[in-house]
Amino acid sequence: MNRAIVTQLLLFLFLTPVAATAQRNQNLDAFKHIEVLADDSFEGRRAGSKGGHAAAGYIVKHLSEFGLITAGEESYFQPFNKKYENCRNIIALLPGKHPRLQQEIVAIGAHYDHVGYGQGKNRGPIHNGADDNASGTATVIELARYFSKPRNRPDRSLMFCFWDSEEQGLIGSKYWIEKPTVELSRIVFKVNIDMIGRLDGETLEVQGHRSGTGIKAPLDAANTKLGIDIDYVFKMPANSDHWPFINKGIPGFMLHTGLHPEYHKPGDDSETIDVEGLEQVGRLARNFIAYLATTKTPPTFRQESLTEKPPTK
Repeated sequence: MNRAIVTQLLLFLFLTPVAATAQRNQNLDAFKHIEVLADDSFEGRRAGSKGGHAAAGYIVKHLSEFGLITAGEESYFQPFNKKYENCRNIIALLPGKHPRLQQEIVAIGAHYDHVGYGQGKNRGPIHNGADDNASGTATVIELARYFSKPRNRPDRSLMFCFWDSEEQGLIGSKYWIEKPTVELSRIVFKVNIDMIGRLDGETLEVQGHRSGTGIKAPLDAANTKLGIDIDYVFKMPANSDHWPFINKGIPGFMLHTGLHPEYHKPGDDSETIDVEGLEQVGRLARNFIAYLATTKTPPTFRQESLTEKPPTK
């Protein structure tokens, strides 16, 4: 056989899988973060623990590489001591490019803590919290990476928030609302990403959408090519870090793929993550944030959302 033809065949056989693998790995960046953050070496990321601090260091390393501005009290960090000592929120800012809209901020957050070695009857084994909430943390890291690229720079500013001590009662996000490191009046919306690793062909819950005007239409538009089955949950329980913002009059919602048998148990490990579903929800969040960052009329707060009753059947 002609040597040139043989060479071309060998290149095809060996380079095609490599190219495919490179593309696949690019799509799995969020899952790579989960594999790190949900490793036993982080000891379940309990708030204020050595493992929690190691997770914070991992997050900050990436934010620094992306060139994001420090927006905590001590560099990226906002230290606090409630329930546990040595807790730290992580806050980073990406300034918008529009001369006027850059004064407004879209906040994007996830809690990075988990429950360490567990409590009660589950006390003992490490609880790695791959879904809760390494999945949300990993996605926010990748959103920060995406929007920090010059070609994706938003008009409005974006604030990336990683909350500590959520598991003890939203302590980190409540603390930030009490002692904000940027002016609260600048924040127009809060996107909270908490447990999005178990889509598995089921529905994605959007909790808190009633807190703002005109949220469903642009979120549905962001979902057009993804085809995720979205459940717009009527109830607005104070169950995650979007709530302190809503309670302060700032519209927002949580993306959530639901509870499961491994919730707050040692079995919440990285091998249980629906990687394709994680990617889909991440793209939905990215599309909607791009809308929030450019629209002339962002959602406004609906005070009635705090008291209105579900429609009668």
